[in-house]
Amino acid sequence: MKEEFKAFVRTKPELISYVSKGEMSWQKFYEIWSLYGNDDKIWEKYKVKDDRSLTKKQDAFSFSSLIDSIKKVDMDSVQKGIGSMQKAIELLQGFTASKASSVNQASSYQPRQLFKKFED
Repeated sequence: MKEEFKAFVRTKPELISYVSKGEMSWQKFYEIWSLYGNDDKIWEKYKVKDDRSLTKKQDAFSFSSLIDSIKKVDMDSVQKGIGSMQKAIELLQGFTASKASSVNQASSYQPRQLFKKFED
């Protein structure tokens, strides 16, 4: 009986997608098959239309919408934004460079003795 079910599944590979998506289990399909058999109208609702063509259409739609959104971008505003980010980075680099130089100057300072004796 299991071998017959396996042969039936080989004729209907679209059932695999239902199991892989978690919508059905092999046990449920086996129970339906054992109740209704191979050639029943019950299997029509599990027929999957060509997913590949649907996926291609969705990919083409998303790609075309991406192209359309890129066309709508104002390049002048992008250039201004990049310029302001460069200025901010240069400002931060200037702050870190001035801190580093002040740290180097502070490390060369040697404090004198507070209580100097007459013999020193």
